[in-house]
Amino acid sequence: MDLVSIIVPVYNVEKYLKKCLDSLVKQSYSNIEIIIVNDGSLDDSKAIIKKYYQKYPQLIKSYEKENGGLSDARNYGLKKAQGKYLTFIDSDDYIASDYIEKMYKAIKKNNSDVVICNYYTVKDKQKKIEKNYIPNQVGNLAIDKNQLFNSWAVWNKMFSQKIIKDNNLLFSKGVIYEDMRFTLKVLLKANKISYVDEALYYYIYRQNSIMNSQNLEKNKDILKGFEDIISYYQKENAYAEFKEEIEFLAIKHILIYALVRVIKTSTNKEIKTNILPYLNYLNTNFPNYKENKYLKTLSRNHKLIYNLINNKRYYILKLLIKLRG
Repeated sequence: MDLVSIIVPVYNVEKYLKKCLDSLVKQSYSNIEIIIVNDGSLDDSKAIIKKYYQKYPQLIKSYEKENGGLSDARNYGLKKAQGKYLTFIDSDDYIASDYIEKMYKAIKKNNSDVVICNYYTVKDKQKKIEKNYIPNQVGNLAIDKNQLFNSWAVWNKMFSQKIIKDNNLLFSKGVIYEDMRFTLKVLLKANKISYVDEALYYYIYRQNSIMNSQNLEKNKDILKGFEDIISYYQKENAYAEFKEEIEFLAIKHILIYALVRVIKTSTNKEIKTNILPYLNYLNTNFPNYKENKYLKTLSRNHKLIYNLINNKRYYILKLLIKLRG
C-alpha cells in the first residue's frame, strides 16, 4: 500500500472545515498523510485544524503560512507531500469514505498517471451528479482527445507524484482558472489516464467562491489562462494536434461561461465595452471558431447563449439570465 498525500488548502472556511476533515480522517484506505495548509485564515479555521491535529497526529500534518492564495497554498502542500500519489481536496468540500481506496486501486491497477472520478455538485442541499466523458479504454489524449473536455478541476483527481515532479508542474499564483492551467498540462503529459465511474467527491457550490465571483477584472484571467495553455502546448509541439479541442474549450469558457458572468454583472450601457476584450481575443486567436466541429455537441442551453452572443443579442441574453436567476 503506497502512501497517498491529501493536500488541503484552508482559508476562512470554518463553516465547512469540520465536515471536510471528518471525511478525510475516516477514509477506508489507511496509508495517507493529510497535509493541511492554513493560508492565513482569519476565522476559526486555525482552532479547528489544531483540534483535528491533536486528535489524529498520525494522519495530519499541519502547516501555517501567510495568505498567498489558493495556488500558493497548493504549491506549498506539493513541496511537503511525501506520497507516491497525491490528491487535492478543497476545504469547503468533502469526499466519500472510500474515495482514496477506489482512486488508488484504479491508478495502481492501470499504472496510470492520473485517475478521474465523477462528482456531485451540492447546492441548497440538492445533489446533482456530474459525470465524465469516459473513453473506451485506458489511454491518453493521443488515443482520445475528448478527454480534454472533462472538468478542469484538480479536486476529483488523483495524480502520480512523479508526473508532477518530472514536468516541474506548479499552480499559477494570483489568478483564477489555475486548475485549467495545471490539469491541461498534466493531461498532455500523462501516458495513461484512467477513470472511476462513480461520484466520490462532493463539490459544495458557494455563490461567493472565487470561481463564482462576478469580479469583472478577475474574469479576464480566463484569457491569461488560455494564453498559458496555448504557449505550453506550442512549446511541447502539441498545439497543432489539439488546436480544435482548445478552440472549443475557448468557445465554452470564454464566449459562453465568461461572457454570461460579464453580461450578468454589467449595466446595459457597459455590456458592449466589457465584452469587447473577450470577443477580440477569440476572434484574434481563433478566427474560424464558428466552423469548429465540436459546436454540434453544445447543449441546447449553450447553443442558445452562443447564438445570442454571435448575433449581438446581448440585452435579450441579460434578460434571460435575470429571469432564470
